[in-house]
Amino acid sequence: MPNAKAHALELFDEFADMPHHRQSRALAQLKQDDPALHDALVELLVADAVEHPLDAPPFGVLSASEPADALLDGSQPESRLGTQLGAWRIEQLLDVGGMGTVYEARRADGHYQQRVALKCIRAELSSPALIAAFLSERNHLAQLEHPHIATLIDGGVEANGLPWFAMRFIDGVSIDQWCDQREAGIRQRIRLLIQACDALAYAHQQQVLHQDLKPSNLLVTPQGHVFLVDFGLSVTLGHGVSNAPRIAISNGYAAPEVHAGAPATVAGDVYAMGVVMYRLLCAEWPAPLHPVHARIMRPETPSPRHMVELLEHAASAVARMRGRGNNRRLVREVAGDLDAIAWKCVAIDPTQRYQSATELRDELQRWLQHRPVAARAGGWGYRTQRFLRRNAITATLGSAVGLSLLGGLGVATWQFRRGADESEAARQIGDLFEQMLGTATLSGLSDTRVPPQQLLAETEARLRSQSLEGQPALKARALSTLARSYAAMGNYPHALRLATEASQLDSDDPQQSLETSATLASLLNLQARHAEARDAALAGIQQNERLDGDTGLADIRLLTELARAHWGLSEHDVALATLAMGLQAAQSLRADSLAQPMAELLTLRGQWQGQRLQLKEAQHDLQRAVALSEQTHPLVADAAREQLVEITSRLGQQESAIALARLLLEHRQQRLGKEHPDTARSWRVLAEQHYRFNQYAEARHALGNASTLLMATFGAEHPEYAKALGLQARLASRQSPGSGVPQARDTIALLERALGPLHVQTLQAKEDLANQLLDALPAHQAPPASAPINEAIGLLEEGTRAAQQRKLPMPERKLALARALILRNRTHADGTSDLPAAESMLQEALVESRRYLGAQHPTTLRVRNALMQLRMPSYAHP
Repeated sequence: MPNAKAHALELFDEFADMPHHRQSRALAQLKQDDPALHDALVELLVADAVEHPLDAPPFGVLSASEPADALLDGSQPESRLGTQLGAWRIEQLLDVGGMGTVYEARRADGHYQQRVALKCIRAELSSPALIAAFLSERNHLAQLEHPHIATLIDGGVEANGLPWFAMRFIDGVSIDQWCDQREAGIRQRIRLLIQACDALAYAHQQQVLHQDLKPSNLLVTPQGHVFLVDFGLSVTLGHGVSNAPRIAISNGYAAPEVHAGAPATVAGDVYAMGVVMYRLLCAEWPAPLHPVHARIMRPETPSPRHMVELLEHAASAVARMRGRGNNRRLVREVAGDLDAIAWKCVAIDPTQRYQSATELRDELQRWLQHRPVAARAGGWGYRTQRFLRRNAITATLGSAVGLSLLGGLGVATWQFRRGADESEAARQIGDLFEQMLGTATLSGLSDTRVPPQQLLAETEARLRSQSLEGQPALKARALSTLARSYAAMGNYPHALRLATEASQLDSDDPQQSLETSATLASLLNLQARHAEARDAALAGIQQNERLDGDTGLADIRLLTELARAHWGLSEHDVALATLAMGLQAAQSLRADSLAQPMAELLTLRGQWQGQRLQLKEAQHDLQRAVALSEQTHPLVADAAREQLVEITSRLGQQESAIALARLLLEHRQQRLGKEHPDTARSWRVLAEQHYRFNQYAEARHALGNASTLLMATFGAEHPEYAKALGLQARLASRQSPGSGVPQARDTIALLERALGPLHVQTLQAKEDLANQLLDALPAHQAPPASAPINEAIGLLEEGTRAAQQRKLPMPERKLALARALILRNRTHADGTSDLPAAESMLQEALVESRRYLGAQHPTTLRVRNALMQLRMPSYAHP
């Protein structure tokens, strides 16, 4: 073996310089001729593979120096294209790395559509050590569930006995490429590093060391979400260290002790994260690099250099790529705190580094918040400076006073007059809104009555009569407030026009611009225009990044609306990751400010989990939201409680659901009054629960109260009134089958006008109409071949397709569609049958219902009973 290693060193340069396709053929031949030499050479080649994102996703670049056709010509990876592994058909090559090959693959069994990144071992490199590392990576991914880690989806073994696995397909690029393409500022780069530290800290908590941290293994999506990928070198920790043999080293990112052969520890991953920080902030290495094979002979590492020292001779492009005009400005930004943090990460002595990724993340978070960092032993002056940075308004006022005294009476008088003009304009607008509207909020939780349309129109007319041409920020704020009020009234088109007008004003108030972007995105989401909402939210977020603003409520609202947009676009994982970023941002607020945004974000996540039938998780989030906001923000708590009523009901907990609905009604009557629209909605929620549990008299009483209040407050065009109208239709059809169909049609028409034809509420109304049409069919007589039965099937098929596209389980809707297909089957005379499609639909519904609701849930029992009846001989020949 020693001779083999020596010979491998002699061959290393020749093989390392070969194109992949030639290297593959040469290694395959060497494996036949001299297996020991092959294994020794592979070990060196794998170690030299510095930049090869094995978990890799589609950033679409294979190699700048080697054309894709040359890579594929005669190479082993091409042979897998068009083949199938498990349920996945391989469509194209994404990347060939030092140890593995990654393909884009799609689901091929027809059950549902999904795209994955599928990873296989390079057959010519296969060895027991590499296969063991590959299986270890697969096992580690299986136990890691985190918003910033590409999760495992499937796995298996090829015909040749080599393992493979499929993971989530990440549409992103390496973190350094993402930042440079956008000329991202330092604060934006730090926020990305915080996401990466979150993922790494989670992996460490699961006792998994990554061991291959570098920019190409930190992928960033277009929306700015970081994903930690490629656990090909990962190992399991035991008592803080791992003695597993290391099969490769990424040159430049591996800690000094790794080259010396020391056991792997968390400190090694922290070191690599520090090097990534150097690369992102100053485009340099903390210490000069040596080739991997030179490292084998010379394991010592020079002392790291400070970033400010490295930037002294940096090219001007380095500053430009980081949003700074020159290196002096960049040096000022990284000097001090950031320099100290990065230098601590790459200390030669592991005990001098941060002892966990969590510690590093918290340190970076403190820097973002202008708080003292532990890496600097600053005294009173340093802490005072940090205090002033955190309280920038106070500091600016103090500076303005000093400058006005030094600058003379003329400047002070001009500033006073300008401020007085702005103050007077703001006072006039404030008086106008106080007199006409009161206050309005995006969430609709105002403690004043929502004004009628006539009052809104009068307020808008008076606003436009004000002379605000020189006050764009004030005008934008007023228009946004009006937009929110019009939205509360259900007049979404006009609300959107006002929000668009506000967003087009050249406001000199950055904070107001963020608020306006959030309002615009919210209104677009309300109308299911999710792609436009995503773009509006991203524009606001990018504007804030350019301003290097700190996290505040406007940032959280923008993240929330961005998450809503992704959810509406069926990008559920991205939506949840964005929501997690919002929760993280909320946690950075002061203790007295975080309860409301945290509760609202938890409420939104609970609502989404309910749509995915993850009912227990939804219940937990909503209960947390109520507990968090009950004392300080009771209206926010009631909003969470309203969602909790629905989840509790779907869990089959009848008494608890009705008790919660009554408590919600009682709270809103006490806090908002008996005529507030939120009180009206609470009556409707209570009516819904009585109906669901067959208490029809109680449902009619509650619904009568709701409808009267909603009509008086909103009129007949508001989506909330449409919900009441839809429930009224169901109650009518329950009393006399089919009698509620006209009202059900009116409900759909109203929702399509307000929310669009594919909105969740609109599709639910269509499902309700379909069920009423089916209930009205004769019980013992074949229905006509057209009319109601075909209309019901069309409505249910539309809803089922939408649910499949949105990747949402809908067992009840599938049960209804199967029922309709079975009924229509009785009318066929040409030998064709709907029964196979109905049976397939019932099987899907049974799988979904058992998985998400449980074997004894009423929906599961209904589906099982329908499937058993369908399989009875009487159904074979209708």
